[in-house]
Amino acid sequence: MAFLLIPIIIFIVIATWQFIEKPHLAVGSILLASVISALFYDKPIELGVSIYAHDIVFVPLFCSIIYRLFFKGEISSVSILWIFYGALLFHSVFSGILQVGTVAANDFRSCFFYWTGALYFMSFQYNEATIEKLIKYWLFTSLVLLALVYFRFVADFANLSIAEDWRKADPTGVRFRVVFAAPTYLLGVSVIMLFHKYLIPHLSKPSKILTVLFIIAVIVLQHRSVWMATLIAISSSLLIPKIKKTKVISNLMLIGFIGFILLIPLVYLGYADKFIATISESAVNGTQLTTGTFGARLKGWNFILNYWDRMSFMNKSLGEPFGTLYAKGRNVPHNFYLQALLRVGILGVIILFSVYLLTIIKLFFILLKKKDLNIYSSLFLMLLIGQQTFYIPYGQQAEHGILLGIAISLAKRKKLSNPKESNIDNPITLGKAWPVKSEKNNITLKTF
Repeated sequence: MAFLLIPIIIFIVIATWQFIEKPHLAVGSILLASVISALFYDKPIELGVSIYAHDIVFVPLFCSIIYRLFFKGEISSVSILWIFYGALLFHSVFSGILQVGTVAANDFRSCFFYWTGALYFMSFQYNEATIEKLIKYWLFTSLVLLALVYFRFVADFANLSIAEDWRKADPTGVRFRVVFAAPTYLLGVSVIMLFHKYLIPHLSKPSKILTVLFIIAVIVLQHRSVWMATLIAISSSLLIPKIKKTKVISNLMLIGFIGFILLIPLVYLGYADKFIATISESAVNGTQLTTGTFGARLKGWNFILNYWDRMSFMNKSLGEPFGTLYAKGRNVPHNFYLQALLRVGILGVIILFSVYLLTIIKLFFILLKKKDLNIYSSLFLMLLIGQQTFYIPYGQQAEHGILLGIAISLAKRKKLSNPKESNIDNPITLGKAWPVKSEKNNITLKTF
């Protein structure tokens, strides 16, 4: 397998150079790595060390962001709070390496992906065309994942021998849960992105059938936390200024009607029984707050809080090093903020929560203004709300840094950049152009 090192090194060199100015390629690469991870059930390549798909992407991404910050002068465009949070992460991992060795680096891996991705994407200035390009890359890669999911649905439904691969990979034994929660949430984010396009008058409208296919996949995969994260994100659009509530409700009803039509053949032929039975059982189990998986997680969260309360003042403040046990357990806690509490302490949790809260507040107030309205503030407001919901039972993922980084950039800069001044090359325009008015090298976007 050592021969694989040569193409990997070549990819890293080329990707580093490309990522410096092309965030859309970074989006595609990160999500493609996520699809590969879903295909092979997060198994690494063994080349003396374990190399995961995201490692090959984030090494050049980290190199490119260093170049952007210190050689292109983008250091002033990133969040100071995010730099402080990164400092706490690196302090924890270096302390862990000194104590337990390289196992600390393995524990740190997902946090590194998340932090680096957000730092990278917040260093760019965006306009409508470039954000549409990023969304296009996200949706295209998600379509590859969607095709994989539906292939596995069919194989699972037909009881093909290949179905044993993902049945063994998933310890819960839930039927038709053919990928883990993390890739399922990628599909949920795609649902939010597609739905948002229906709410904005001047954006090109995606196929409602395609939207329904994404929704059906999310439902049948039966990760109830992803259901809630997606639903809460979409429902939050009802609270967003200048979005018509009737438009939200009418589109929800229309999508539901199309979904019903698509399911009629399965119901009529009697093939939907298995799907309906297993989904109904998952929905019922999700209402049990003291038993089942949620009840077990509540007990675990209570144990972690009691464990943290008994820690030393320094560890309470800065956390225990990466590589050490999580409150005497080997598994990462099913809660992102509790995971952060154990690794970067109460100081890190406060910084992390502040980053999200301030970004959400800024995006909301941008939407309240009649001038300089960023039409994508509503989308990323919805995505961050959904992300926070997802973090209650799960941890951060590599892809989440994409959404947070772009949201921070939009909130910090308060308006979309002029396409002529954008630092992203070759923007493309999808759908109808948004009306703009030039005012001394700035643009004012028409409110919706």
